[in-house]
Amino acid sequence: MMIDPLTLAAFSLAVVLLAITPGPDLFLIVGRGLSQGRGAAIYTALGFFLAGAVQVPLLAFGLATLVANSPLVFDLIRYAGGAYLIWRGLKMLFGSVYTPTGEGSAVSPGTAIREGFIASLANPKGHVFMLAFLPQFVDPGAGSVSMQFIILGLVMRTVALAVEVSLAAFSGTIGMFLRRSRRARASLERAAGLLIVAVGVRLMLLENPAELRQDPR
Repeated sequence: MMIDPLTLAAFSLAVVLLAITPGPDLFLIVGRGLSQGRGAAIYTALGFFLAGAVQVPLLAFGLATLVANSPLVFDLIRYAGGAYLIWRGLKMLFGSVYTPTGEGSAVSPGTAIREGFIASLANPKGHVFMLAFLPQFVDPGAGSVSMQFIILGLVMRTVALAVEVSLAAFSGTIGMFLRRSRRARASLERAAGLLIVAVGVRLMLLENPAELRQDPR
């Protein structure tokens, strides 16, 4: 079984365009790069990529359909993920308030990866979107449909990782200059905290699964 090269090229281009479309993942990476540096942003992007190791098998073996069709599972995922991100964002926000010089704002690689992983995996909209997007590039006559889902899912996450790492490096470089000012560093930290809170709130306020299937973005 082999996916047609033209189909794969078109799929990769579509993934690039999707990766640079403003959304929670993009805002989280750019905000972290500006406030905490390239390393934190890159590790956050890596967390998104690792979440794909769970999302792709879910899709390939039909479990993503459960998320799309079960309001209870959908709500459990979004509320748990949203609550965690809101807690992390508030911790960053109040930390910057009590340490206005911006000292102590560094985030460990493990924490950045974990937050990226949770932000991606706890976004049921992402599962529904993959369920709506990937099948358009699957050819049942080309072999195992599950294997094609796995291949396309891995390509999707790899291409997205390349784009997100580039954005992380770019925003981190800009942030490096901005953070030379202690006041600017504290302001960026607050902004990043508010951004993470906003991402968490957005997860909690997602539409129901039926509406997302009609408008996966």
